[in-house]
This record gives sequence, structure tokens and C-alpha cells, in this order.
Amino acid sequence: MESGRRAQVVVFSPDGAELARIELSGERVRIGRLPELNDIALQPDLDQLVTRANHASLEREGAHWFVVDGGSMNGTFLRRGGAVELVTERTLLHDGDVVCVLGMVSDTGERRFFELPFQAVGDSQATRAVPVLRAPECLSYDTTEARLVLVRGAERHELQIRAQAHRLVRYMVERNAAGGGTPVLCTHDELMHAVWADEPMHTRVELAKLVWELRRKLAPFGAEHLIENERRRGYRLRTCSD
Repeated sequence: MESGRRAQVVVFSPDGAELARIELSGERVRIGRLPELNDIALQPDLDQLVTRANHASLEREGAHWFVVDGGSMNGTFLRRGGAVELVTERTLLHDGDVVCVLGMVSDTGERRFFELPFQAVGDSQATRAVPVLRAPECLSYDTTEARLVLVRGAERHELQIRAQAHRLVRYMVERNAAGGGTPVLCTHDELMHAVWADEPMHTRVELAKLVWELRRKLAPFGAEHLIENERRRGYRLRTCSD
């Protein structure tokens, strides 16, 4: 008979809402789309990106838990620290690891995930470590030196971008500052003017490509969500508040 507290996962939707907290028990916990076929159902999955049954599973071996992809079409990912990697083999989970399953793809190609942070709990009589949570993220832009920096807790990662992207970011940062520091919706038309002024023959496709390039710079850190798309209207940029 098991004693003490069990390991658990917290389930977050692609938009960041907490869906459930689930204690892990048994030898295997199945993760998939349909509740009748899985122990953890990832819903809503309107685009049907999650496999119906056993997209992935969490498997116990003694006191340890492992994540295993179930041969899914869209893959299972693991975030550890700032890196996000595809799960290609049975992988030992550490406290604070986040299992990620693709749950949404926007019109511009932005990928958002169901996220399942893993919290390991051992002997109930032992001193329990506080789970390592992902530090808040934001983008900082120095208009004087033209430097774009991803800020995550105490970490700083400078992103190298081209001139057109600098004009885009500078405009969005200024709009946020004028709006009191909150992410302000910038329309497609105003962003195109900010980037290309009155140059003719530029299209929204070019704008979308520029945003996509910025998201590619953020992808290695799992921070694509800092550039938000509002369909048919424009974009928001999550910048750091002073």
C-alpha cells in the first residue's frame, strides 16, 4: 500500500488556464483527447491536434516517473529550464519539468501547448522542496541601443533581429508605454505603416512573415506567446513593465 503524498501534474490549457491538478497513481497514466479513453483528457481540442487515445503516457518505475510518446502525429515535448525538446524515447521526469502537447496553431503559425508541469513528491516525512516554477517572461527593448532582450526571471537573452523587425518592435513598445504598460492591440495597417511608412507594394503577408521571424527567435525559449495574434485585427507584444 502506498503512503505519503504522490507526485502530481497540473494541467494548463493552451491559453494558460488551469484545468486540473492530478495526483499520479498506478503504473501508467494515459494522456489523450477523449476522456473515456484516457486518464488525463486534454480538452477542448478544437483542431484535433491531440491523439484520441494515448497521445502520451506517464509511466512509473519505483519512485520515478517517465514520459513516453505514444507514436502521436504531432509529437510530445518536454520543457526543462529554457529548452523545449521533442520526446523521442522514454524520458525520466525531474521536478519542475513540463510535458507539452500541441493544442493550437494560429493562422500565422504560432504554436500553443497544453502544459503539464510535473511535481515530484517523495516521503511525506521528508523535507519537501518547493516546485521549480517557470519564471515570468517579457520582452525588453532599448530604443537608444536598438536591443531586444527576452527577460525570464534573472535570465537575459538578447535576440538578433533585422532592421524591419526593429521598427515593428519599437512601435509596439511605444504603443504599450502610451497605454500604461499593458499589451496594446496594434492593427495590421498601423504596423505596416510603422515598418514600411509610405513605401508601396507591401502586404499583410509580409507583415505576417516578419512576425513569424520574431517568433522563431523566441521559439528556442518556448516564448512565442509573447507575440499575440488577434485574428483579422493585429498583434500584441508582451513587454516588461518598468
